[in-house]
Amino acid sequence: MTDNFGQPVGISQPGIAKSVSDGETTAVFAPFDVVQPPVNGVAEHAIRVKPRKRHVWPWIVLGVVAVLGAVCGGGFWFFQSHALPGATLWGNPVMGQSKSHIAAQIDDAVSNTTVTASYEGKTAKISLKDLGLSVDSDAIASDVVNAKRDSAWWQQYAFWVKKNVDVAPASVSAANSTTLNSKLGVDEVKPIDASVNLNADKNAFDVVPGQPGKGLDAKPVAEAAVASIKSLGNDSSPTVEVSLKSTDPQITDTVANDAKSTLDNLIKNPVAIKIGDHQIASVDARALAASMRVDANKNGKLASGETRNGYVVFDANKIQQYYDQSIKPTFQTSREDREVIVNNDGDELKVIKEGHDGVTITTGADGSVGNDAVEALAKGSGSVSVEGTVDPMQTKKTKRHVVVDLSDRLVHVYENDQEIKTFHASVGEDNNPTTGVCEGDLCTPTGDFKVWLKYPTQDMSGSVKLSDGSTSTWSVKGVGDVNYFSKDGCAIHRIAKSSFTSDATIAGMNNISHGCVGIGWDVSDWFYDWCLMGTSVHVQL
Repeated sequence: MTDNFGQPVGISQPGIAKSVSDGETTAVFAPFDVVQPPVNGVAEHAIRVKPRKRHVWPWIVLGVVAVLGAVCGGGFWFFQSHALPGATLWGNPVMGQSKSHIAAQIDDAVSNTTVTASYEGKTAKISLKDLGLSVDSDAIASDVVNAKRDSAWWQQYAFWVKKNVDVAPASVSAANSTTLNSKLGVDEVKPIDASVNLNADKNAFDVVPGQPGKGLDAKPVAEAAVASIKSLGNDSSPTVEVSLKSTDPQITDTVANDAKSTLDNLIKNPVAIKIGDHQIASVDARALAASMRVDANKNGKLASGETRNGYVVFDANKIQQYYDQSIKPTFQTSREDREVIVNNDGDELKVIKEGHDGVTITTGADGSVGNDAVEALAKGSGSVSVEGTVDPMQTKKTKRHVVVDLSDRLVHVYENDQEIKTFHASVGEDNNPTTGVCEGDLCTPTGDFKVWLKYPTQDMSGSVKLSDGSTSTWSVKGVGDVNYFSKDGCAIHRIAKSSFTSDATIAGMNNISHGCVGIGWDVSDWFYDWCLMGTSVHVQL
């Protein structure tokens, strides 16, 4: 074939340029390795596209990944509410079982377990219920489902990483032998449980000791029953020989004292009832006493609304009732401020008026106080929140302190830093009457003190060895209105005279005491009543 210029047309070599008559160079490329089929037996050149290769393996990999992702995601979702791989209960495999299924297995084991007890040829079938024991299957099942969840995520799902839940289904030491004695024909002397009671002041708890009894020993029967339950019914219990012994009560002194310790801690750290951040009440000793019982079977099944803290079980309904009847009626919508007397250090000496907040509870907002309170009590601390408004009370403080001036021989009485009384005084006979400086052995000490002991009247006697080797002794009957401020025996008191001595008379007297501060008979009664235990006393020159 030739082109319009008479040049032959053919297939050029790849990459070879060809010139045409207009002087331009045209690049000739290799064919696409395609040939047009002959038409009427004549082959013609044309472009034929090579078929494209299709790769299938990426789609297979993607499908496998998707399936694995779905399996992992489904497994993760499934095991959120089922026992994890490697979790066992009392050595029994429970992987993949739900909480309800595990609890049902435990309940079945409990209901189907009986122990044959034998005594002097007589036998009887004894169940866990006969021993006064129960099993909290829901709590144990929760422990199983939650086992391993505090481990690293990969360990949670590793079946070779084991975690056995071995919590005791019941406390064998709490087994009651009454039914055992009855079924085997033994006359029992019943033990008396120890008890935990509110004290006379209604602010703490006392333990009343229990008393032992006499009867068949229920402990080995309970141990056999518990062993059978822990096998989830796979092991039958053997016949157990029982014997007479001195029997402990279910609630022993040890259990009662442990319960008291739990209650004491809850008194020290009471559960607060709050509106917002403001406490309006607390679950105090009386509230605890009204809502608790002691249960020696630590793992026993609880009734609806009950929670447990050690050996102490709290009832939400009883706390709610106590709140409704004894706490809520104390709330008042109008506040009353608290009034107290304090010393220079801010220590409270006397409460004049307790005061109270102004509290308004939103209607219906406190119906779950009981439920919330028992949850906090089970944890050992916390608070209960209710909706409402609070007008917090304020505290009005009246500060009292006394200044004894040795140079002026005066007692100054202050309230809120304002002098309200001034008395003449006789101080230590060796205090200089003009400067107050101590010039011997019998002096009133200077410094800051607090009244720590008071007597309306007291016989005073004693002796002091002086620096010159002599001894000074005294014995005075019926010294009145005594207010000790120093620990070495110095007091502010009615001046120790045999007859009435007024404040005005003391003004013209010499110092006559061994270190005490004597004031007039006409003012000492008032001062004694005013000067509370803990009042600040400053003695200066």
